[in-house]
Amino acid sequence: MDLSFTPEEEAFRQEVRSWLDANLPEEWRHGGVGGYREDEEESIQREWQRRLYEGGWLTLAWPKEQGGRGATPVMQSIYSEEMAKAGGPPIIGRLGVSLLAPLLSVFGTDWQKEQYLAKILSGELVFAQGFSEPDAGSDLAGLKSRAVKKDGGWVLNGQKTWSSGAHYSDRSFLLARTDPAAPAHKGIGMFLIDLKQPGVEVRPIIQMTGSGEFCEIFLTDAFVEDRDVVGSPTEGWKMAMATFGFERGGLANAYRFQRAIDELANLTRRQGAGADDTVRQRVAQAAIEAHVFRATGLRNLTRAQQGQVPGPEASLVKLFWSEMDKKLQETAIAVQGMYGALDPESPWSVEEGRWQYGWMWSQAETIYAGSSEIQRNIIAERVLGLPRGR
Repeated sequence: MDLSFTPEEEAFRQEVRSWLDANLPEEWRHGGVGGYREDEEESIQREWQRRLYEGGWLTLAWPKEQGGRGATPVMQSIYSEEMAKAGGPPIIGRLGVSLLAPLLSVFGTDWQKEQYLAKILSGELVFAQGFSEPDAGSDLAGLKSRAVKKDGGWVLNGQKTWSSGAHYSDRSFLLARTDPAAPAHKGIGMFLIDLKQPGVEVRPIIQMTGSGEFCEIFLTDAFVEDRDVVGSPTEGWKMAMATFGFERGGLANAYRFQRAIDELANLTRRQGAGADDTVRQRVAQAAIEAHVFRATGLRNLTRAQQGQVPGPEASLVKLFWSEMDKKLQETAIAVQGMYGALDPESPWSVEEGRWQYGWMWSQAETIYAGSSEIQRNIIAERVLGLPRGR
């Protein structure tokens, strides 16, 4: 486990900081808890994505022969950490940039690369993910959306859910079953579908936060041309697994939690709750857990830098941070006392209600990307070698 950075890596860190100082306006920075909300400043997120694209940061990890910088895992994490420290806003097309663009750069046709890559990276085209269905979430191979071959393309029918940002997206990279007679993982295709065409309806799902960035997509005889199939019509599962492989973890989350704990300590002092021994113990425990999480992130970075592929022990990280954040947010609400029960939109809410939003979001963190129960099963069976339960 290596806790230090090389001189070259520290020089890269300074490069990132200098660029952010020159390109990230102070009024765009968010230093508090919660970050940008889904419905805030869409224009800022679009403009920020354009600046990052023109600065070459959105292809940081891409191989040099594909127009990237060939950054190491450590460099990618340094970039993410510095972005989090600076309080940079999210980009509007984050799923297209982080998942679809790398996939097309490897598996896409020449036409797809020419047609989509620059537009995805610059934010001109925004893509949503169309994988999960009402009866196919953790068991993605059980999806029921159908794609039937027609002259020049495919006709799609079905329903998708939990499609983040679909209500402002132009297209979706979407999975549908192309061969019902094939084994579950074999008869699936991936399609780049126009969400603005007739036969496609997008419905936001309003959450308890009041926002509706999770959406349902309903397909009724929607059409996709042959040239918008990624891979072969039966390689959708392979394409989906490849997109998951492009997801990156690093130091950004660790810094996000450290910043939240600093804010929690400040909140405790402002609310006059620091005299309570139990409160001080809970804040101290949160700080300890955040430090442990960052150390774990550095260990994983060392493994990645040495070319080691993450194994089932990655479930430990997901379980740890999701449960940790839930406890942290619960402490913040408790510290607010009666103010913690206010609606986030109330003029009397503390810090514009961002702690309440954070608390509500933390309830979902132990479910999405693999629930805590699933993570515990993986750890028990594949890390600790315990017998499978019946």
